[in-house]
Order: sequence, then C-alpha cells, then structure tokens
Amino acid sequence: MILIYLLKVSACTLLFFAIYCLLLARLTFFSLNRAYLLVMLIVSFGIPAITLENRREVVAASKEISSKIAYNNDGFTEKDDVDGGEAVNNTINWSPLLLYAYFIVLAILIFRMLLTMLHIRKQLHTHTLNINGAVVWVDKRSTIKNCSFFNRIIVDSSLPANEKNLVIKHESVHVKQLHAVDKLLANLVTAALWFNPVIYFWRSAIDHNHEYLADQQTARIVDKKEYASLLLSLAMPSNNLVINSFSRLPLKNRIVMMYREPNLKSKKLAYVAVLPVLLICCAAFINRKEVIVQKMSGQNQTSTGAFKKPDVYAITYLNRTIKVNPNAPFKEVEPTLIIDAGHGGKDAASVAFDGQKEKDLNLRAVMILKEEAAKRGLKVILTRNADQFISLRDRLPKQKATAFISIHHNAARADAATPFGGIEVYVSKLNGNIRAAEDLGAGILGKLRQLNGLAVKDSLKDANLLLLRESKVPAILIEMGNISDQKTLDYINQEQNIRKISNLILDGFVQFSKRGC
Repeated sequence: MILIYLLKVSACTLLFFAIYCLLLARLTFFSLNRAYLLVMLIVSFGIPAITLENRREVVAASKEISSKIAYNNDGFTEKDDVDGGEAVNNTINWSPLLLYAYFIVLAILIFRMLLTMLHIRKQLHTHTLNINGAVVWVDKRSTIKNCSFFNRIIVDSSLPANEKNLVIKHESVHVKQLHAVDKLLANLVTAALWFNPVIYFWRSAIDHNHEYLADQQTARIVDKKEYASLLLSLAMPSNNLVINSFSRLPLKNRIVMMYREPNLKSKKLAYVAVLPVLLICCAAFINRKEVIVQKMSGQNQTSTGAFKKPDVYAITYLNRTIKVNPNAPFKEVEPTLIIDAGHGGKDAASVAFDGQKEKDLNLRAVMILKEEAAKRGLKVILTRNADQFISLRDRLPKQKATAFISIHHNAARADAATPFGGIEVYVSKLNGNIRAAEDLGAGILGKLRQLNGLAVKDSLKDANLLLLRESKVPAILIEMGNISDQKTLDYINQEQNIRKISNLILDGFVQFSKRGC
C-alpha cells in the first residue's frame, strides 16, 4: 500500500511540474512561483491520502431465506496442504523486498543529509574568524563561504569591502524569507521520492527560484552591472543541498532573469491553468470506498446498524455442563470473531486464469470483512493481516472467542470437472462442538442466500479439515467463489460485491452471538 501511495504521489508531481515548466518557470512572479512549488508539493502528497466514502442503500427482502442444517457433499477441493511443509511455493514475493529496499535507501539519504549538516558545522567551527550578529566571517581556506545556512550568513573575510556588502545583502534575503525551510522540505521530499526523477528537477527549481528572489531584491538597491560582475567573479558550482550559495551555476539564467522586464499582471492568469490539472489528479488518485448499507423493506433498522451485546448467560456452547448464577457479579463478555485468511506466504494455493493468487484474494476479502465489522463495533481478530505463511495449527484460535471463520476461494484442477461456482460453507462433523458450528454455518448460509448475482449452496458441506476439526471455537470455512469461473471472478473482483457478502456474513454472526441455549 505504501508503494502504491508513493507511485500516486509521483504521478501528481509529474503533472504539476509539467505545468510549472510549460507555463510558469519563465514568469517574473518569483514569490508566486515559490508558493506554487511548495504548495503543489504538499498537495501531491495530500491527494492520494484522501479516501472518499460513497454510502449506498440497498433494499433487501424483509423475509429471510431459512437454511436448515443439511449437508451436501458433492465434491471438495480445499485441502490441508502445507501444514508440515508440503507443497511449498518457491515464488519470490517481491512486495516486501521492494519495501525494505525503499526504506533502506530512504534511511541512507536522510543520514547523508544529517552528515552534510554536521560537516558544515565542523567547517564553521574550524574556519570561523569572527561573528558579527548573523554574519559569520571565515578564512579563505573554508569550503563553506559566501552562502547562508539557516539564520547564518557565511562570508569570506578576504573579499573586498564592496563585495562583502553585496554578498551580505544577497544572503540576507535568503535568511529573511526563510529559504532554508524550503530547502529542508525539498530535501526530505526528495529522500522520500528518491526513485522519482521528477523530484530532483523540482528541487533544482526551488533552488533557482530562491536565487531569482534574492537577485531581484538585491538588484533593487545596488547597481545591476556591478552585481552581475560579482556573480561572475565568484561563480563556482555547488553541490551542497542544505545551503544557499551566493553564486551558483547556471549564472546565465539568473542574469537573464535579473534584466528581464517584469511581466504584466494579466500574465498571472497562467496560474489558473493548474486548476484542471488539480481536478484530474483528484479524479485519478483520490481513493474511493463504497459502503453498502442494506435496508430491510418494512423495517427501520439497517444490516449495518449497531448490535446489542448478547446475554452472556445465553451463550452455553463453550461448556454446557456449567451452570451460572445470573444474580452473581460478572464481567460482560464481548462477542469476538476470529477471521482467518487462508494460505499466505510460500503457500499461494490456487491461481486464477488472470494471474490472481488465492492467498491474495483471501486476504483482500478478510480485510474488507474486518472494515465492515469495525463499522458495527464488532471485535475482530485476524490470524494474518499480511502476506505471510502461518501453519494450520498456528491459525487455530488460542483465545476464547464467539466464532472462527476461515475464508477461502475455490478452484478447479486442470484434470477435474468444474466445481460449484458460488459460495459454500463447510463444517467438520468430527469436531466435538459440531452443534454450535452447525448453528453458525446454517445461520450465515441463510443470510448469504439473500445475495443476488452469485450462487450460494443451499446446504452445509462436511470437510475433514484440521482448522474445522480441532478448533475449540465454533468454526466454519467459507468458499467465496470459484476463481476458475470467469463469471464468478468478475463478480468477486468488484469491491462492492465483497462488501455485500461481508455484511451478510456479519449478519449471521451477530444472530449467532445472540442465540439462546
């Protein structure tokens, strides 16, 4: 997610900098150009960070389709692979490697910037001859001279008096206008977007604009010819990124800008050109999330409404032999749902014909399910929230919970007939707590059968799976659809459809958490 965000930021910087180069760079409105370069840099980071929610109400039938506890075992494709290290997938997962590489380079660049600042301070400590207010006089051997560093103006003491005065006037503009803050921001952004070539040109544009501003202010109070001669006599390239040097190449542009006649005020209309580009960036890079609110016809309560906490004395499936005194003091138990995203890491499981891996589809569905649960105030625990390998036994619930749901997607083997293409719910009859698992599975199945656009198996299926067989918490496994089927894949590739399925699953869970003895 971080890498995708940074790519969106880079795309924004490309568009905004293109506008600057084409329309604004040659204008003499240097203060406006400074504001543009800084504000658009911040906006480039802000746009991809925005998420807009679109709430849409869907009216569902008020009559719930009942689901009896019945079984239909017409084949099963989900297996207990990769618990003892079998069926290892050697595919390299590049996402975490790229992320680690990005942060390593970022750390190196920030460390380099800090070292540069320490070097400047060391140079000043070694070569300073005298300090007069903000002006620091250094000897001619200093490599840091005729520049400004934050609120300090560093001047070569060997210069003639008139040249010293010109340098101080020029560098005073940098100090008063806080150009050091701009440079610090530009360097941090460059470190964050080190892979983006546009950001280096952007940083150079900020540096050049600083010099145009300082030259413009200085040329108003001194002779332009004398000032230009001094620029040429002190000309030297500078690669230092944290100081404002008095004379930096290319001097030609600075002298041309200094002698250029100020633009007419009507030319400021060029800045309006940024508005359509801003709208394009907003339309392309602002995140959108559709929130489906199911409304039962003839009822005022939506499926995403907050639920009441269940009566803890009514939940007896954990141990039916214990009798609780309802008048005794107690700590109310919060309904907790543990959700498992099947497979992960080296275990990619099935692969759809469009290249999507089941482990990724499982994780996406689980993350959406968690988001929808959070909107209801439901407590959810995930067995994994990233692409990581976890053995089956490590996925089993270790803490008390109301229910355990493992999310998967079905697929057909190359040598097998295409299985059922829709949603299926599995339990294990070998589990000692099968009655509670049946109640959970049948309830969720009944809710899911309200779904339109994707078939739902009308009865439970029995599977001898470790997660279902050995779970101490009522456990079910849900196949979210067959990724070998084009129609099913098209359906589950739409986020709004996964949110519909998620809310129906949560409806069934909430109903289960409120059930009586």
